[in-house]
Amino acid sequence: MLTILIIAQIVLAFILVTIILLQKGKGAEMGVSFGAGASDTLFGSSGPMSFMAKLTWGLSFLFMLNSAGISYMIYNSNTASMIKNVPTATKKQNAVEVKIPTKAKPKNTNGAPITK
Repeated sequence: MLTILIIAQIVLAFILVTIILLQKGKGAEMGVSFGAGASDTLFGSSGPMSFMAKLTWGLSFLFMLNSAGISYMIYNSNTASMIKNVPTATKKQNAVEVKIPTKAKPKNTNGAPITK
């Protein structure tokens, strides 16, 4: 599922870049506006959103949702793998084992028994 979302993210990115580059900028008709008095200029009214602008908004929303889905899936997969690797503590693991010899005689540092 994660692979499908990543492929969709790459495709959405290429489509968004293409659509954004195909649109004309706000200042594209600025030279005409001073002499022609066009209404779709930098200083005039912009009018309703064009089809390309609506398409850009929609695709950017899908891109954002897809990004959130990818990060959610990656977070959950890392959390699950981290939880699997954490050892569970039991009473035997927490207890300290101390072995005390009962019949052994104390020895010197060289290994010889201590005599008194």
